[in-house]
Amino acid sequence: MLGNLLAESPDTDRLHFILEHVNLWVVSRVSQERARAIRSSTALLRYTVTLPEFDISAEFPQMGRHVAQLALFVSDPDKDISRQAREGTYRLYQLLLQQKEKSLSLSLSLPGLTIHDVEDLWCYDWHQDRRLLGYKNTARVGEVFEKFFSVGQRRSFVQTALLAIHDPLLRVSQAGLVLVYSLLGEAQQLMGDTHEDVTAKVMGQLHMIRHLHQMPEALQGLWLI
Repeated sequence: MLGNLLAESPDTDRLHFILEHVNLWVVSRVSQERARAIRSSTALLRYTVTLPEFDISAEFPQMGRHVAQLALFVSDPDKDISRQAREGTYRLYQLLLQQKEKSLSLSLSLPGLTIHDVEDLWCYDWHQDRRLLGYKNTARVGEVFEKFFSVGQRRSFVQTALLAIHDPLLRVSQAGLVLVYSLLGEAQQLMGDTHEDVTAKVMGQLHMIRHLHQMPEALQGLWLI
């Protein structure tokens, strides 16, 4: 059904319109509603990248918002939600590269640029603790997308991630903080050798922001966004 709606007007405005309505449920406190929204968004994005007539050439500042909304659940403890969120984020990565090929004529300056020629979006060290890998993959989103985002896309990504820092669901709040740090190139300040190391650092920064109402030094570059 969502694919048919998009096919009526296959462009970024229609895609954003549909995703905005679906993703209202991404922030639901009910796990089934979150899962359904993420699955629906991912299914639509999977369809979008295979749609030959989809027009990605227009300005799409809201892409940053949609990337952040899905990336908040990359490290979700529910394996299906995590997998769906990673795929949806990856599909947006494909669309972003297609947009850059057209709007910046990268096909001329970087011949043959494809999704296979650019930086991997995910870490694949399956021997690592799954929770630690989740933190690292969340950080990868900001680090990789930042290299291709427009100013508008970067701004909508940061606004969404900052709002998530104050989400009552702790793991969403933690993911929001990691996303903001990663877009600013400061994610290494939060990383560590174990899941417990990273969690302690993240919780320390969240306490500073949410309870002490102080902005960590690493985030003081937000005014440049």
